Amino acid sequence: MFLSIAILDSFVLVLSGVLTFSILGLGFVVYNQFIHPIFLRKESDRFIPVQTGDKYDLVVDELSRFASFHVGCKTGQLATRCNAITEDHLIFQFKKSRDSEDYTITVLKNGPSFYKPPRMEHYGKMESKETFDSYEIIGHPAEFRISDKITKDRMVNFIEISLTSSFYFNRSGKERMKFTFEVGKIQPGINRKLRFRGDVYGFGKEEGAEED
Repeated sequence: MFLSIAILDSFVLVLSGVLTFSILGLGFVVYNQFIHPIFLRKESDRFIPVQTGDKYDLVVDELSRFASFHVGCKTGQLATRCNAITEDHLIFQFKKSRDSEDYTITVLKNGPSFYKPPRMEHYGKMESKETFDSYEIIGHPAEFRISDKITKDRMVNFIEISLTSSFYFNRSGKERMKFTFEVGKIQPGINRKLRFRGDVYGFGKEEGAEED
């Protein structure tokens, strides 16, 4: 009787050990094949310069009713990896109304910038601070050009960034506003074959690149 119980306990113990090792092995395979490559990809993407068409979405937290979005060289939500762009070159601040999906947007600049307001056709030198409301950029983006210098009221090399807003339904079925930043024209381009110290790149066409 006691021998049978001992054998049964040993069998259960061995089975538990096999099951534990099987779960650990499966977890290792899943991490190694799926999760780890994603982390590596995200880490490597941090060092890739922006490209035309890159998009970044932002939704303001309903409790704090405030969010910021930074455009910089190596830091910020939009890190250009371009050596002509300063850190915190543009800082977008979003302030949500208490009881509605209305937002006040303030843009601060810390580097040479041009600004084209919604529905306007031409860029102008950006003041130290620009302010507009979220409804103004529904279907009519606010556009910005950033660079390291302005020569005779124009930029020779620049990166364009547009900001638009749109509505969507969240998982709770509530209508929320979403802001989308999109990288537009990069003039004349970013030379990804010439990397400088600090893993940044300069303006210029890559050797052998086709003309636009």
